[in-house]
Amino acid sequence: MIPLYKNNYVKTSGHGKDFFVTFDKLPSKFNNYYIESCRAAEEIYSLKQGKIHILYSGGIDSEYCLNIFLSMGIDVIPVIIKLNPGYNKHDIDYAFKFCQSKNIKPLIIDIDFLNFIESGKLVEITHEIKASTFGRAPIAYAAGLLDGTVILGDGQPYIQLNKKDNIWYMIEKEHDFSIYNYFIKHNIHGTAHFNRFTPEMFASFMTDQRMVELTSNQAQGKSSNNTSRDVIYNRHSRFNLEVRPKYHGFEFIHLYPEIRKNEKIFKDLTEFGKQYEGIFSVSYQEFMKTNIG
Repeated sequence: MIPLYKNNYVKTSGHGKDFFVTFDKLPSKFNNYYIESCRAAEEIYSLKQGKIHILYSGGIDSEYCLNIFLSMGIDVIPVIIKLNPGYNKHDIDYAFKFCQSKNIKPLIIDIDFLNFIESGKLVEITHEIKASTFGRAPIAYAAGLLDGTVILGDGQPYIQLNKKDNIWYMIEKEHDFSIYNYFIKHNIHGTAHFNRFTPEMFASFMTDQRMVELTSNQAQGKSSNNTSRDVIYNRHSRFNLEVRPKYHGFEFIHLYPEIRKNEKIFKDLTEFGKQYEGIFSVSYQEFMKTNIG
């Protein structure tokens, strides 16, 4: 069985203001992020059941994950979720473009999003996974439809500069673990956080040259590592991943009249989600001193 994290080295507890994340001691010896990602893919392949499905949004994180498996010659199936009629086209266009360039035929999961809302499925799954944002529900739903092994290219470490004290913090947001909850409850074989699957991956990402540059304020104008992920992903892999806007797929959803007529559902979900908006943070320097080595 594939654990959601290798050796369960990441653990969460509580909700909202009580949300907390603990890490086992991270290794002091590890290779660069690309090599550690390849090792993680090898481990997942050795434990796989059936075919490996990689949910591919078109974002750079899931594209990195997909590239890792492809570069190693591992047979995987990219899975693209279409929120019909075209609500997330601006996001998944990148996924279709990539698959075409690699001559890969993706599996497409069509979700009639209006029906997903009005049938009660959006509310049901958002409540089930304890998500503070409704956007996680269709992804969880799609993961549950797949057989075999299911992988999400997500979970890469996130750091942010607090401009009040000029300190960089490693931040964990509760909503990022909501699909993880779905995997557990529905016994889905795979991981929702491939990009931090092993402690070596986490350690190598956190110690990458770009992270050091950011946290020592050598990268002028940067206040998080969101726009630096391509640097880390491309550094040793030579994937040359295309830089793109960071989308979640729902940027334009409320522009549609048929969606706006369900505004009460979204307002109710927003109220529900407030109890699951937990944020855990620790300064980058403190984390490194306490957790690595």
